[in-house]
Amino acid sequence: MLTPVRAFQRQNLSRTIFLLLAVLGFIQVATGQTELQTSAVSGRVLDNTTREPIVSANILIVGTTQGTTTGLNGSFTLSNLEPGSYGLQVSALGYRTQLVDEINLLPHRVSTVEILLEETVLENEAVTFTTGYFSNTSPDLPTSSRSLRYEEVRRAPGAAEDVQRAIQALPGVAGESDQNNEIVVRGGDPSENLTVMDGIEVENINHFGYVGSTGGPVSALNNEFLQDVTFASGGFSARYGDKLSSVLDLTLREGSRSRFSGAGNLGMAGIGGNVEGPIQNGRGSYLVAARKSYLDWFAGGGTGLTSVPYYWNTQAKIAYDLSSRHLLTVNALYANDKILIDEDEEGSFSRGVEKVDTSSDRLIAGARLRSLWGTGYTDLVVAGVASDYYYDVYEIDYDAAGNRLESRWAKQTIDENTYQLSLHWNGNGFGHDDWGAGVIWKPVEFTQDTWRQPDTTVFDDGYLEALGFPVPEDGLPDTVAYDEYVNRLGLNSSKFGGYLQYRWRPVNRFSLLAGARYDGFAFSDDHTVAPRLSLSWLPHPDVELTAAYGTYYQAQPLFQYVWDPTGGNETLPHIRADQYVLGLSLEPRNSTRLSVEGYYKDYSDLLVPEEAVVRETTGNYFFDSERMLADREKTAWGVEVFAQQRMATHWYGTFSYSYGKAESDDPAWDLHPAEYDFRHVSTLVLGYRTSLLNYEWYRKQLDRPWGMLLRVLPLNGDELQLSTRYRYISGRPYTPRVWYEEGEASPDPIYEAHWTPGDRSSANYPAYSRWDIRLDNKHYFGKTSLTFYLEVQNVLDRKNVSDYAYGDDGEIDTIYQFRFFFVGGIRFEF
Repeated sequence: MLTPVRAFQRQNLSRTIFLLLAVLGFIQVATGQTELQTSAVSGRVLDNTTREPIVSANILIVGTTQGTTTGLNGSFTLSNLEPGSYGLQVSALGYRTQLVDEINLLPHRVSTVEILLEETVLENEAVTFTTGYFSNTSPDLPTSSRSLRYEEVRRAPGAAEDVQRAIQALPGVAGESDQNNEIVVRGGDPSENLTVMDGIEVENINHFGYVGSTGGPVSALNNEFLQDVTFASGGFSARYGDKLSSVLDLTLREGSRSRFSGAGNLGMAGIGGNVEGPIQNGRGSYLVAARKSYLDWFAGGGTGLTSVPYYWNTQAKIAYDLSSRHLLTVNALYANDKILIDEDEEGSFSRGVEKVDTSSDRLIAGARLRSLWGTGYTDLVVAGVASDYYYDVYEIDYDAAGNRLESRWAKQTIDENTYQLSLHWNGNGFGHDDWGAGVIWKPVEFTQDTWRQPDTTVFDDGYLEALGFPVPEDGLPDTVAYDEYVNRLGLNSSKFGGYLQYRWRPVNRFSLLAGARYDGFAFSDDHTVAPRLSLSWLPHPDVELTAAYGTYYQAQPLFQYVWDPTGGNETLPHIRADQYVLGLSLEPRNSTRLSVEGYYKDYSDLLVPEEAVVRETTGNYFFDSERMLADREKTAWGVEVFAQQRMATHWYGTFSYSYGKAESDDPAWDLHPAEYDFRHVSTLVLGYRTSLLNYEWYRKQLDRPWGMLLRVLPLNGDELQLSTRYRYISGRPYTPRVWYEEGEASPDPIYEAHWTPGDRSSANYPAYSRWDIRLDNKHYFGKTSLTFYLEVQNVLDRKNVSDYAYGDDGEIDTIYQFRFFFVGGIRFEF
């Protein structure tokens, strides 16, 4: 089945790609001989523990003899560089040498980097320790963590420049579907994943999300804000709480402190741009971006479109030095989206799409004050996240004259607000140890208003009356009347958290991080204490053994606490998960890493509906209840293999394979495969960077009669990248439905023909596989640059199943994930 939005995209994609190619071809021909400008890179080198500047650190451009040293404030600048991609080697006395790659320099612009070095323990041994390209700059994410730079996210094949889709190439990570960027980590639910944006804890950074979700079809985060991305799939320290599975830590860059610059872009994610520049002669900076969808511009015109997605977002970051020791940053992200489904053909109401008007908006705003105190630093964060969702459902009818009539059938409004006040400390301990501590207070608000008009259902079999269902006095014998439904759910309370951790480093080869975390929720009066422990041991400078143990707690979704009108859910406990992680990694060279890791997760206090327990164990399908029981358990375990080659020269790539098993056990359905029991997940990514203009044989072709045609093709940039991704995921479990004809005996007491759920998780969707290829083409001319990308997703047009739609006629329709599909974009920077 092809969704209306998907059909529309395929109809209009060709004109978008043609427009991009035409614009690119014109610019290539017009600017092919323009002289290039020079670029520069500047930054600061800081102590990883205290964030104090490191003086006299050596900065060397990899592969050259060109370099410099840092000044008194740890800053450096390398000028008169040609635009392109560079790597830096950073070293300082008493610190591990670090390599930084994927630093992209644009014409007439200064790219900025922040480099954190880890202090070494002085020992009587002739061994030099280096972190290579795989440094872990966050002591709070000691195991199961990987880091990505902005450029890696931007050019990731198959990800469409979406950070949550990009990290799905990492081990232990699976996607729920192509239509949604929600991630599944090691058999956990998507709601178990935490996103942190410059210290602000965020549930969702995407368009078209819903209550309790952590993903959506389109990311609202502007990639141009990304500086570094760190993702941990387990074993994270006591610094992070109220989540069970993973941490996605997004570090956002500052705007330029030296000059005004900007960019405009057009792609499948929308049309938009950003500007940046200095504040008060470089004492601060600003970075502002905006983007909106444009699919709605093409609506109509005989497309047959019944639903059009509309969205827009804006994002800003301001950084300002209150003094040399205090940095204030302010972040804001606003996202608005809506979609109108208007489909009044026969049978549409049974699918809930006769006419549905949905919209939502989300505001994320916060400020962080980072203060340096010599032996450490503090982060004071004040923030708020407000999410609003609106749903309107209409019935469609026609009068005798054929005029369309609309009447509102149901309406729902949901508001969910979370505020944050947190203080974190990280600093030196005894010797070369370090320690951290913090507290967090999060007031939360949740309201849900639901209205449904009175309704009457008429049957022609007398079955419901025989079962004792109430009928109106003046109604037919087989008539069931429903009164107007008005319901309001509300919650206003606070979450609390705090942690203390200490890292012991007696020698360079060994470190032990121990901590404990407290989390509590005032509404349920539930309080938890969770120990965390992790260690790292290097038997050889190129070999690392890691291990972690921890207890993790997460509060239930807010709506669950107030869902039962009798108050039966108000004291639900936190979900608990005990994690065990053991890993081994090998770095045969600075740009290559091989690793294997095993994990085991033991869940308890997961929810199961009381209604399901009673119905399944007693056969009493007349029993109704909104109460949830914390009686479900789950285990998840697996082994992951990962190989990565960073782009130190021309090639880069990753290979990941994960085998896992997740099982759930509860009083209703006993032991069965868990919802996200992905047994096999494997992803291969390969890429190559070059420039055809560097080859004499190709330059000669440009002077031939067919050279004009070659100039129009998107191959003649100053930097050309070709990449590909192949992904395989074994089919996840689902609960099939069984069709019962009218009058046929079924488990539930319904006379009409209907579907009934079969055995829990007793079937699996077909295996998923997809091959994507991508081309990136960069041009540098004058004081500007142009980047074009073209991506072909699902090259083999494989029919990957997303879900099944069960019609009220007993027929099953297959809903497919993305088929053969183009994604293109163009970005102009000035």
